[in-house]
Amino acid sequence: MANTIEYGQGAVNNTIGWGQGAKVGGSSFSNTKSIELDGVDDFVDIGHIAELNNASAFTYSGWYKQTTIDQIRPLIESFVNTNNWFGVYTYTDGNMYIQFQKTNNYYGYFDYSTLISADTWFNIIVVYNGSGLTNADKFKCYINGTEVTLSFVGTIPTTTPSGTNNLKIARADKLNATWLGKVDEVAIWDSELSASQVTEIYNSGVPNDISSLSPLSWWRMGDGDTAPTIIDHGSGGNNGTMTNFSTFSTDVPT
Repeated sequence: MANTIEYGQGAVNNTIGWGQGAKVGGSSFSNTKSIELDGVDDFVDIGHIAELNNASAFTYSGWYKQTTIDQIRPLIESFVNTNNWFGVYTYTDGNMYIQFQKTNNYYGYFDYSTLISADTWFNIIVVYNGSGLTNADKFKCYINGTEVTLSFVGTIPTTTPSGTNNLKIARADKLNATWLGKVDEVAIWDSELSASQVTEIYNSGVPNDISSLSPLSWWRMGDGDTAPTIIDHGSGGNNGTMTNFSTFSTDVPT
């Protein structure tokens, strides 16, 4: 589902000072909208992203606000086929799981209950490098710009799974669950970003213009969008579709 409606619009305005109204060359760039999910059936369907098949590296970033920490809630899931997927989920045990199933169930996890509060914006960045010697080399996770220590089950594979199913934001097909709260500025790279680039994305808690980091896909969740289309401001042209909801929120990370 690689749509190209209005594709490239974001690149025109992507300068600096995201959320701060800074101007460069006569253009301004601001973050004024997010999406709000009801935790029942709302999600964004991105479609299939072929570049993530059998990939040896990728980076995922997103801004989330969880209304209540109450049950299994998916941040993102690339459910590529019946048995294989990549996903990030919060659980009732207080842990956040970065699940990577490729024939078997491999995952990293950490206690997020001490790092994230209900009804508070946070940024998560997951960096994968399949050539790493250890699990900790392959998977790194940053919450609000700070790397967290992951515990692991199994050995993380050297490449991602392969399939044709869709990537979904705030929806887990395998778990039949959706996110309850808000989501903003989600992006994916088909490469491993550095720690300094993670710092640039987090930008002390104010979402930053990431166009210079050349994301494969970047969904701004309202800014420049007209429901039901969520425009991909990256290079991939992977527009998303708002599913079971149609309005935007003005609550954004600041």
